[in-house]
Amino acid sequence: MTSSMLLLNLIVDGVTLGCIYSLIAIGFSLLWWIAGIVHIAHGATMLAGGFALFAALEMGGAGLSVALLAGLLGAVALGVIVEIFMYRPLLNRGTDEMGILTASLGALIFFEYAITIAFGPEGATLDAGGLRTPVIQGLPLVFDRFSALIVCVTLLTFLALWFLLAKTQIGREMRAIASNLDLAEVLGINIRLVQVYAAAIAAALCLPPAAFLLFNTGLVPSEALHVVLVASVVAILGGRGSLLGALVAGLLIGVAESAMTWRFAAGWRQLITFSLLYVLLLVRPQGLFGERV
Repeated sequence: MTSSMLLLNLIVDGVTLGCIYSLIAIGFSLLWWIAGIVHIAHGATMLAGGFALFAALEMGGAGLSVALLAGLLGAVALGVIVEIFMYRPLLNRGTDEMGILTASLGALIFFEYAITIAFGPEGATLDAGGLRTPVIQGLPLVFDRFSALIVCVTLLTFLALWFLLAKTQIGREMRAIASNLDLAEVLGINIRLVQVYAAAIAAALCLPPAAFLLFNTGLVPSEALHVVLVASVVAILGGRGSLLGALVAGLLIGVAESAMTWRFAAGWRQLITFSLLYVLLLVRPQGLFGERV
């Protein structure tokens, strides 16, 4: 394979990686935008969804649709539990952002170790099987059905979330709370209930990237913090509350990280991620598509 073709294949891999980053980031961004919570425990909900899916498929012998439902319930249940029993009591007591961040990090570490004890430190991996067949046979550019599925699911997920936020009552209430919390309360919006809905939606958004990681490189508990840190960078780069920003920033970081390995060792991939963040914060601190406050 020529050097230029290798770079092109790395870019294609970067697009699929960027889609996964975008899917993780948008759930993280949702709670940050609506509730003002830096949701580091988002990584724990991703682990809960992914390992519930794995357990249903490998240990329970369930079909894929039932396993996906189990994964969805696992992620949503943990996301709602963290919101109701950890974030709400802390916020009601006036805990500041650093306290919430520390508690969220502690929750991630707790669930990470709990899942490690249950499933082992090596994590879990599933075979994508026939989805690894190239879309077009014989081309030097490798783009298989699994990568195509990742791209399609990402686009459909973002379209569905846009419709929810723009065209539904709960979406309008979420946008009202994010825009002006005090005014939303005056208008009679149930702030606490809407934030629970937001936590459930953010947790549900963890299932697609968890499933993709499970069938791709594997889902390893110890990597949850790294994944959520990259997701936070994507959310900041894209702009707080911006769907388009999360998608574009995720693709940008995914392609940049993948292309980085064309000339450098894989260990340098994170250098480009945080370099991009630093440069953007200097030039445009509100993010690519965020609004200046």
